[in-house]
Amino acid sequence: MKKDIFVGIVTASFFGSFAWMATTLISVDKRTEITAVKVNANYEMIKPLWEDFIKRSAKYEIQNESK
Repeated sequence: MKKDIFVGIVTASFFGSFAWMATTLISVDKRTEITAVKVNANYEMIKPLWEDFIKRSAKYEIQNESK
């Protein structure tokens, strides 16, 4: 009788731990995806500014070399 109770407790603990790990993994995956979307949005926002900066720097360097 005691062995059956012990086995039941161990089994329930195992499945509880497994369910907790699965829930945590899903939560982390959602947060990771949200972060990836935000990083991509930042990249798309900054990309034109960075390209403009590079073009201006190149023009400035060319002007300084020709002097």
